[in-house]
Amino acid sequence: MKIGYALMLNKEAHNFIRKIQLELHQEVGIGLARQAPHITIKSPFEVTAIEPHIEFLGALAKRTPPFELQLKGFQSFGQQVLFLDVVENEVLRDLHHHILQEVKVAFGEAPHAFEGENIKFHASIAGFQEEDLEAAQDYLARYQPDFHFTAQTFGLFYYLGPGNGWIVNSYYDLGGEYSGAKLQKFSRT
Repeated sequence: MKIGYALMLNKEAHNFIRKIQLELHQEVGIGLARQAPHITIKSPFEVTAIEPHIEFLGALAKRTPPFELQLKGFQSFGQQVLFLDVVENEVLRDLHHHILQEVKVAFGEAPHAFEGENIKFHASIAGFQEEDLEAAQDYLARYQPDFHFTAQTFGLFYYLGPGNGWIVNSYYDLGGEYSGAKLQKFSRT
């Protein structure tokens, strides 16, 4: 089985992505996404059992304080994937590195090639054929997305198989404490 860890978006960013997906489906003819809008913090990986990851992500959420995120503008990975760009910040990067270290120790899972220093945080909107991406970008020129919100929820994604997409198996509220105005930092050691 395959799973992944993610930050869930707030309602406004989630609803905006779903609105854009529906409009692109109607205007450009793309298929609709088969997963909830999110920001990946641990790329999908194979596991033999999901239960240890349910416990792991739940415990991590309890000791992770909510933190600020910004999604601004559209970007793409080449000619295939359109996404809302996540403005990277130190807390997000440190959290990602911390998760990679803990997952490696707890489960022996090495980072994916596009994780660690190579990560590009994003919220995917749709995948395309080359000609469709250009039409989608032209259509989306009317929008200037800029969302600021507090990340409050992790999601544990479970892959249902080819053609079936992903489900969010479990949600976890972030429950760490603020220390004055400064957020808890994660060590990369």
